[in-house]
Amino acid sequence: MHIPGHLAVALAEHRLLTRFGPDKQLPLRPLLLASYFPDVVDKTIGYVFHLMPNGRHFAHNIFALFGLSLAVTLMWGSAAGRAWFMGYLGHLLADDVRQVPWFFPVKAYHFYPGKLKFKLKQLAREMIFLAIVLLIYRLEPG
Repeated sequence: MHIPGHLAVALAEHRLLTRFGPDKQLPLRPLLLASYFPDVVDKTIGYVFHLMPNGRHFAHNIFALFGLSLAVTLMWGSAAGRAWFMGYLGHLLADDVRQVPWFFPVKAYHFYPGKLKFKLKQLAREMIFLAIVLLIYRLEPG
């Protein structure tokens, strides 16, 4: 999934959680930041610095999810930590879950070489999805 799709998922999560969930005051900013944080970290390590063969490794696992959520909670409070957790979890679940190394580095994974590429049809679908979510987000009172 590309960034527009991850942002759309995060905005949809925020709307659903604040509208129907127990946490009506879930902050949006940490949720949005967490929604693309794993790709910023892993794609930079893999595709910019070439330290890993692809863009899913260090930040695409449950240890990063829980560890970073705890760090955000300790630094900025429980509401920010919950929002970070939900945005991060949404990112991992929106990726192809069969390609997420959930237990790295405890479990060994074979990381197949990859290239940073944008699939235009997928990007177009995600842009439409994001536009629809933004429209709903704007029209639906929070």
